[in-house]
Amino acid sequence: MPENGLLLSVVVVTYNTRPDLLAWALDSIAQQSMPKSCFEVVVVDNNSHPPLAEAQLQAGRGLNLRLIRETRQGNTFARCTGIAAAAAPILVFVDDDNHLDPDYLETGYRIACAQPALGAFGGVSRGVFEARTAEWKKRLLPFLGVRDYGPRPITSREDRWGEWEPIGAGMVFRKEVGAKFIEMVRESRAARLLGRKGALLMSGEDSLIARAAYRLGYACSYQPELKMSHCMKARRMRAKVLAGTMLGHGRSYVLLRQVLGEPLEQISAPAALVELARRLRFRLRADGVRAGTVRWCWDAGYFYQLRLENRRAPQFLRQREEQIADIHSHT
Repeated sequence: MPENGLLLSVVVVTYNTRPDLLAWALDSIAQQSMPKSCFEVVVVDNNSHPPLAEAQLQAGRGLNLRLIRETRQGNTFARCTGIAAAAAPILVFVDDDNHLDPDYLETGYRIACAQPALGAFGGVSRGVFEARTAEWKKRLLPFLGVRDYGPRPITSREDRWGEWEPIGAGMVFRKEVGAKFIEMVRESRAARLLGRKGALLMSGEDSLIARAAYRLGYACSYQPELKMSHCMKARRMRAKVLAGTMLGHGRSYVLLRQVLGEPLEQISAPAALVELARRLRFRLRADGVRAGTVRWCWDAGYFYQLRLENRRAPQFLRQREEQIADIHSHT
């Protein structure tokens, strides 16, 4: 056991969430089977208006809780701040609209101890819907942090997305993996663009944590013993918001590839339009008009960000050449 007696640090990032949802999340943490003396709760307030107060978060819950403010807007920055502040060797991300099953922390810690080769893992995330949801929208739930891949664990060290890769909600990971994630964010412009920033629906920071684990020699895993619920707010299920979410996912995938050092293909604007038309036809045939159009927004986001990075690349290379020439001129 660590000297401070803490087995786990629960990191909750929040930004202008509804008080009832934040209370729902904190209540589930307070009702864990793990003794409260064994874990801490680090709440990162990412510029909420009005700012949160620690007394409001405690509200008789008896948690070992700290409130930290991160003024740089964005989920990636807030998560880095929470990781850096965490005092335990094992961390758990809980979103401000999540509700953990009562044994979540105890089960997560047991799995981390029993399987030291795992660097990051998650489990089942059930959707709790505020309003009736059309069937075609439910096909998009895996992109919204709702998933259930069955009763058997799935584990891999493959450095790519797969069912073994945990989502951010409910993710359990080792502190050294978190430290590697912070390093990657600090060193990469593209990494700092990942993650939701207010109304900008970017993503990808969850995948970057998994990739940090791979780079340290760990595996990632889906562990179905871990179960939690995720509130699907009525607004989030609107078609326009779903389209914006998919657009952000597509854009973020380009940035994630760049962070990981993968070469980006060069594509002209006319060629991108032709490819987008081809993909739209494919999506409509595969998923129907409504779901297909929303899923096509992923493709639109991907090619939009790819074109941005293509235009940026020559300027970046010129800057690097000028820097190298300047260094040589002073040697």
